[in-house]
Amino acid sequence: MHVSPSSGRERVGWILVGLVIAAPVVLVVSSFVGSLTVALFLYYATRPANRWLYARTSRRYLSATVTLLLVGLPILLIFTYAAYVGLQELDQFLQATDLEQVRSALQPYLGSASAFDQDQLVGLVQGNLSRIGAVVGMVAGSLLRLFVVLTVAYFLLVDDGKIGDWFRRSFEDNPAVVQFGEDVDGDLTTLYSGNLLIVVATGAIAVVTFLTLDQVAPGGSGISYPILLGLLIGIGTLIPAIGMKIIYVPYTAFLLWRTQTGPGSPLWFPIVFFVVTLIVVDLLPDTVVRSYVASGDYHKGLVMLAYVLGAAVFGWYGIFLAPLLLVLFVHFARDVFPNLV
Repeated sequence: MHVSPSSGRERVGWILVGLVIAAPVVLVVSSFVGSLTVALFLYYATRPANRWLYARTSRRYLSATVTLLLVGLPILLIFTYAAYVGLQELDQFLQATDLEQVRSALQPYLGSASAFDQDQLVGLVQGNLSRIGAVVGMVAGSLLRLFVVLTVAYFLLVDDGKIGDWFRRSFEDNPAVVQFGEDVDGDLTTLYSGNLLIVVATGAIAVVTFLTLDQVAPGGSGISYPILLGLLIGIGTLIPAIGMKIIYVPYTAFLLWRTQTGPGSPLWFPIVFFVVTLIVVDLLPDTVVRSYVASGDYHKGLVMLAYVLGAAVFGWYGIFLAPLLLVLFVHFARDVFPNLV
């Protein structure tokens, strides 16, 4: 059935019907905006692998399933675990340095990260029913959001071609809108599967490297918060010009200072830390990862501000929502606004 309004009154009526239908849809979307933005990131992050697999199997459902199980789900698990442990280490660091004002500002994130401490689990076993209900509700909510993320990402991988065809048919009389949508799609691929994956990959390499160095270091002279430091290194890749050096160079200076002030801290460990970090964490991802993952021509400073301000305004999912808002803003300001004025 194809509806073609024959009069202005009929068109207004259909618009009102559309608004009535859209209202509950907007309500649902607003309730799961975090999960939907993560699903969008997961789709763009895994789309190259899905298309590579589909070209060899010619089965959309099979390629989407295999891609999510072998690529998408590990990315989510690694990112979630690293963020969870990193927040715990940040909480320990803030407690050790008496930065209570900073800690209180970050309490919504730190509190959620420590929700499953051993002491709390002991309390649950001892019969604290209200806390059992809270934890069960938290787990159920997390599983629901994970289900939404995987389901939306799956059907985007399966039906992205159909969605693209529907969009082009809907605006076939307005090629500027079609071009705008295609440009946004291309740049989201750049930022989601490019810059953000570089951050994740670099952070993962840094975490593994620092955990290994911490194991080989003499007792008491290792890396205090290896996972937190690795995550900061990943975020540091967004900083223009100096990049992650703003993180590991001062930390090397701190390790050198500790060798002079603390007993049992050998001089060789800061040197090994700096050389290994420079080669394995800094140069290796920059030459290998970036050669396989496009980073686009967006200014790094602008991308960094988008991630930081997005997380500050919207919370944890602002990291994933920021690229979408940045791409929409840049294309509208560059391609549409000049013609409007």
